Amino acid sequence: MPFTITNWSIDRNHLGLNRIPFYNIAVKWKLSDLIYVFLIYALDWIYFENIKPFQRQFTINDITISHPFAEHERVPGDVLLKWITIFPFIIIPIISLLLTPRPFKLYIIYLSLLGVFISMGTCIFVTDVLKNWIGRCRPDFLARCKPMDNLLPDTLYLAKDVCTTKDIGKLLDGFRTTPSGHSSMSWSSFGYVSLWLNGQLNCSHVHRGAWRSIVAFLPCLIAFYVALSRTQDYRHHFIDIILGSLIGSFIAWWSYRRYFPKINSRGCYIPYVLLEKVGSLNNESNQAAHDYYNDVQLAMGTYVPTATQSNDGNELDLDLENSPNFIF
Repeated sequence: MPFTITNWSIDRNHLGLNRIPFYNIAVKWKLSDLIYVFLIYALDWIYFENIKPFQRQFTINDITISHPFAEHERVPGDVLLKWITIFPFIIIPIISLLLTPRPFKLYIIYLSLLGVFISMGTCIFVTDVLKNWIGRCRPDFLARCKPMDNLLPDTLYLAKDVCTTKDIGKLLDGFRTTPSGHSSMSWSSFGYVSLWLNGQLNCSHVHRGAWRSIVAFLPCLIAFYVALSRTQDYRHHFIDIILGSLIGSFIAWWSYRRYFPKINSRGCYIPYVLLEKVGSLNNESNQAAHDYYNDVQLAMGTYVPTATQSNDGNELDLDLENSPNFIF
């Protein structure tokens, strides 16, 4: 009897899920990403609450960890949490309601905010994992430790052997300096909003006013301030905030580009899911998606043509978008 190999496989793009009844709805509303958000936040909470950081050796005469403990931080953790959550919830809906055609307003708001939460959730998990693995001492570590008297300089000690503090939680947090969580989280939120504003305001267009780029850059200034405040409070070393900022910025870019094209493309303000409605993801589809949006605006009475057509249907060499009316 001949041996037969069955050529069985599933579609790598859909993993067989396209057979479920509500597949199209799940794709449109990114239900897998929504589930991911809940899982990543739950996983981080479970991990962070139960994992202790690696405790590195230290010397009592190390000046880099001899700074005082700041009782009052410039940007406390609870304040930062409010900033990175409320700011996107204000900016994204306002801009979307003002600029997005009516049929897509709520959908763009939903998709954009989902991207923010994916960015922040992924960032906080990666940051917390690295913090606990690296276990470097904070600049104010000795103030947290309260080491015993008469210890020898230039001698490596472990916290469990020489620290006299009774606040164990405060001591353990002293080993979580690298990377900076404030820096990574601020960039994961404000960096995402900055990219989003660049796209929605179409800042990269050559005829746009400079004020648009300034407005889009403002969230980055907040992220810079939050990161630098951590060195002013002696909670982090400079390398901590640099690494944290890089992590947060990269994750913000990754999360943004999962939903929107690059910010210098013509259809930068149109999410991929709408681009896919009018063709494959290439330059032609960007043009088609742009026209698709214009069709909606035409129906709403808000369309401004970018070119005129001759009687035979061919496009004339007249780009009204380059006129002074579009410079603002």
